[in-house]
Amino acid sequence: MDELLDWPCEEASEPGMGVVVAATIRLYRRRPDPGPKPKSVHDWLIRRPFATYLVKAEGCSMTDHGLHHGSLLVVDRSCELHDGDIVIAGCADGFLVKQYRTKPGRLVAGNAAYPDIILERAPQYDLDGVVIASLTRRRGA
Repeated sequence: MDELLDWPCEEASEPGMGVVVAATIRLYRRRPDPGPKPKSVHDWLIRRPFATYLVKAEGCSMTDHGLHHGSLLVVDRSCELHDGDIVIAGCADGFLVKQYRTKPGRLVAGNAAYPDIILERAPQYDLDGVVIASLTRRRGA
């Protein structure tokens, strides 16, 4: 067996003293193959591209439905409207995001601090589309 060589070190006061280097290496198991390549998020979210648009939510009126300030909403203008759908409603002042209820026809907020809007009494509201998905960023870029 070969003799060990001294590691040159300026700070060593005695021959044979040197620097000790330690390293920790973690080995991770490879994850199993996920199978066939999934469709894109675009294909999964958007079924009718010419009738779909994205809008960013503002405010806190729909937090009980999981829609938060800054959430990105995917809106389909060609969807059939059902009781309980989250909708975009337009008026002269702008747009609202609310839950549509049928009996009586009204727009309901997802926050008790906001009143219901009875559509019979508020004909200025026009239902523009149904929110089919929402995306909320959980971590900054």
